[in-house]
Amino acid sequence: MKHKLFHLQSLVAVALCVFMGLAFVSCSDDDDEPAGDDLAKVVVGTWAQDGDNDILTINANGTGVGYDNPPAYQNNQVGYRFNWSYKDGWVTVTVGGQEVEKLRAKSVSQSKIVWQQYAIASDGYDPSQDKWDGHDSFGYYDFWTWERYTK
Repeated sequence: MKHKLFHLQSLVAVALCVFMGLAFVSCSDDDDEPAGDDLAKVVVGTWAQDGDNDILTINANGTGVGYDNPPAYQNNQVGYRFNWSYKDGWVTVTVGGQEVEKLRAKSVSQSKIVWQQYAIASDGYDPSQDKWDGHDSFGYYDFWTWERYTK
């Protein structure tokens, strides 16, 4: 009887170690890309594009407004309106019902997002003939950085 009890205690100890190990691994907060709902919440707000004067205001209802430069933003001179959606890791931007951007987040924080901006092939355009930062199984892309606009 003593041998069986010792064996049962050993099994319980091993199972406890396994569960504790899984708990530590599954609670990591170093994910590069937040879950869809989290990413959709993070992008809401006003952003400046790195290397460009554009200012983007992104609304939670799937709409947005683009301004050509900071003075236009400050004077509320709208340059264009767009719609956006998030599904399966992709942010799709449409202007006038036409898809103009396909993006996947490379890194995300509350103040900065680095996107992989994918080329959209069309009847008259083959992205493989242009210079892009890279390509993967989704296609050709450039990196596009947004920083939270605070002015």
